[in-house]
Amino acid sequence: MIIAFVQTKGGTGKSTLAQCIAFSKRMTQAFGTISIVEMDPQKTISKWWLRRKENGFPTGRVGFSHISSTDRHIILSQIEELEQKSDLLVLDVPGESIGKFHTQFACAVADMVLIPMRTSTNDEEAFADNLLPIITRIIEVDRDSRDVFHVVPAFTHPLVNRLNVIEYFQEMLPEYVHCLNATFSFGSVFENYSRGGSTLHEYAKAVKTNQKLYEQAKKAVIEVETIASAIINLR
Repeated sequence: MIIAFVQTKGGTGKSTLAQCIAFSKRMTQAFGTISIVEMDPQKTISKWWLRRKENGFPTGRVGFSHISSTDRHIILSQIEELEQKSDLLVLDVPGESIGKFHTQFACAVADMVLIPMRTSTNDEEAFADNLLPIITRIIEVDRDSRDVFHVVPAFTHPLVNRLNVIEYFQEMLPEYVHCLNATFSFGSVFENYSRGGSTLHEYAKAVKTNQKLYEQAKKAVIEVETIASAIINLR
């Protein structure tokens, strides 16, 4: 199975979600082997993975690969090779407002495309101008792809009613783009947990003696596991 985190805008939480979901307990329970595949030339996850190895964190059944090529045939060959070794590939796709090569590729090959998006005019316009035309073309060619695309409400305020946010997206999205039954708040925990190469669960254990940080970390873990459960329920 291939899951791709896609959004033509940068800074929407794609890399963070890819990391957290790949190492979530729900995903590691559901899939035997998992591989994070970074396609972003900024190498955010590559740098995190290097810190992880330097600090001696175990990888368990989760692997990592960085694909730097912009040749469609080479990328497809590398993806197919990784599919033979892993039960789940989690693609971290770069933000691309121009060209959108990696975005188009990921949308075409993924079994599930997850689109982090805020309830903002800027995000909605970027989605309509850049990503929706790609999705529409794929749907026109392959009607079975109508169940592939799901928005993940991102940067939501912790106090905002989750169902209200989901209903908002359900009303504004076309019928062939769905809304995941989970939200991503991207609070301070998500900005800081990975500094030393740790996963979210490892960070939560590390701050267990600090009640304030631990409570924040536990909430973040619950949020990620909720997103992972929603993904698995759609599988």
